[in-house]
Amino acid sequence: MLLQNHVFIAKSFSTSTNILPWRAHIKRHQLASQISALLLQRRNWVPLLETLDLSSHLDPPLFHRVLRRIETNPQISLGFFNWVKARFGFEADLRSHCHMVRVLVGSGDLQPARPILDSLAKAHSASRIADSMIRASEGSDSCQSSTLSFVVERYSHKGLSIEGLEVFKKMRICGLTPSVDACNGLLDALQRKDEITLAWCFYGAMIRAHVSEDRVTWSLIAQILSKGRKFDRIVALLGLGIYSSVLYNVVIDHYSKNGKFGDAFGRLAEMHDRRVEAGFGTYSSILDGACRHRDVNKLSDLGKVYAAEMFFEKARENKVKLLNATYGCLLRAMSKEGRVKEAIRMYRLINERSIVVNDSCYNAFLDLLCEEDPSDETSQLVRELITRGLSSHHSGLSNFLASQCRKRRWKDAEDLLNVILEKGLSLDTFCCSSLVKRYCSIGQTSKAMALHSKIEKLESNLDESAYNILLEALFRGRDIDEAVRIFDHMRRRELVSSASFSIMIRGLCRIKELRKAMTYHDEMLEMGLKPDKASYKHLISGFR
Repeated sequence: MLLQNHVFIAKSFSTSTNILPWRAHIKRHQLASQISALLLQRRNWVPLLETLDLSSHLDPPLFHRVLRRIETNPQISLGFFNWVKARFGFEADLRSHCHMVRVLVGSGDLQPARPILDSLAKAHSASRIADSMIRASEGSDSCQSSTLSFVVERYSHKGLSIEGLEVFKKMRICGLTPSVDACNGLLDALQRKDEITLAWCFYGAMIRAHVSEDRVTWSLIAQILSKGRKFDRIVALLGLGIYSSVLYNVVIDHYSKNGKFGDAFGRLAEMHDRRVEAGFGTYSSILDGACRHRDVNKLSDLGKVYAAEMFFEKARENKVKLLNATYGCLLRAMSKEGRVKEAIRMYRLINERSIVVNDSCYNAFLDLLCEEDPSDETSQLVRELITRGLSSHHSGLSNFLASQCRKRRWKDAEDLLNVILEKGLSLDTFCCSSLVKRYCSIGQTSKAMALHSKIEKLESNLDESAYNILLEALFRGRDIDEAVRIFDHMRRRELVSSASFSIMIRGLCRIKELRKAMTYHDEMLEMGLKPDKASYKHLISGFR
């Protein structure tokens, strides 16, 4: 029966060509009633509405009348609003748009209200939208306040602070009180644009409108104060018992940037006492501040080195961006603390992310590695750092190379020595001497001589025992000329002894170069280097 009535009404509209205005009004009223009844009473209302030929009759007044009749059901209202637009391309007027926003805001369903308001903001001024919203909410101050507060929030979220202020002004003229959330949104929009003076003026207007501040408000006030470098006032707020994580973060960041880490950790402890959760931005502020001032060691003095590492790990886990210097400072601090595993892990992380840090950080890391027992990993890292042009203390590299030799890591020692010599770095003689002795003992005299040539170019030399072993190896290989050259080098370096003279004399006697042997014999005696009686007797027996 209801459907028959709908069809009758629709036909009467379509067949009547000369309807009186009052009769048309009645017919329109009846059509609105029937559409509303269908929407509210039938779950599957779409095919029923299709029979009414709405495309011929739907206009803004009729549409608005239907919306008012079904406003008690926000979901049906939204469904009908969207359906006529999709089905017929019908564009509602400003009044119906504002009505729809008011219904959704009143029901607490803000998500679909946002795009509707956004489309209005593109086509109409803030003043006109505010006036229309006020008319759409007539009869209820609370409804007007919540709807206009929503408009202020939305403008603020979009960064349209001037439009938000215009709507706020309309609310005050009408005696409406905006919500604290709307005021916070507008205050935030102003401070994000660095409109500090305007932000303070608006805050004053909030107070005059009897809007009570909440923690979000005070957090925004702290950010505005920090932009004006009024940190003492933020500290005063904390002293008055007004606090939030944002207030603490601003203060801790200020202390950290100025190297006041004792104060920063004091506030961090205060946050814990007040059960205010410290965000990762708080930790990274302390860490970045320490690195900016090259004071990671100061954290150590405060017993906070492990805390610094914890801050770093938490910041990484939460993808908080840190300064490049932070990585370098932590590498240096870990190295100076002797924390090998942690330092190696930090170094690899720096390499993986191609982070640029100061060479002094790498040098501290190299010094640490040179103090460690050689392993595959440490040997590779030391060689890698030297290749990159870094250098440890003179004794550090020498000790590491000597340790490799003592542990018979000959290949590692050889590779490292080649890199060191290529970079022109100096070493203590004993570490090179170990390799020369090794080469001579396994019959690789040519390698020993090649190494000695590099050492000569660096104006350095071997120790006496290594030279003596090298001389003997050269005589065994009958490389007499090289033996003489090496001995001449030893003489210039004042490294000759009765032992080295004896090697030369015996070697020359074996190949029957007795005249040359005698020359060395006479020189040895002239220098007062005659060996003990038994050794001397054995030495001169070679002349027979």
